[in-house]
Amino acid sequence: MLSTVTGGQWFFPLIIVCLILGIVAIIAQKKKLTKLKRITDNFAYAILVILLIIEWILYFQKQFNFITPAIYTLVVIYLIGRQLLTRYRSSLLKKLGSKYKQLTIGLDTIYILLVALLLLIGSKFSTLGWIIAGLVIVAFGFVSYIFEKDKQ
Repeated sequence: MLSTVTGGQWFFPLIIVCLILGIVAIIAQKKKLTKLKRITDNFAYAILVILLIIEWILYFQKQFNFITPAIYTLVVIYLIGRQLLTRYRSSLLKKLGSKYKQLTIGLDTIYILLVALLLLIGSKFSTLGWIIAGLVIVAFGFVSYIFEKDKQ
């Protein structure tokens, strides 16, 4: 259906659907419509997983290099893991106490390092590029630490 309407271009309608989904999620959050918010979240995660499957299919058809689906896989795993940590925050805080904060900071740091490593492996950087990439990794890690510290 999308290829008929858009002439074979499926990415633009997907962006429109995601924008509408985002607007509905914001409205649901502001008006405290938890059921609608849950539906939009589940739909968004379904889109993420479908795109992840498409990425890996295109990789196995030799249309992508390994880095692209690997980074996307890490992003999807991180987002789902983060959502699970948020959903079960109260029970995890009871069980882990102050270690919950260390867990979230550790997971954020590992995620940043893995994505940065995949980016560095997949690109051809000069020495200056490696230095800049290292500084960016440190900066993102520091910002993540500050945000997590402020949440607690």
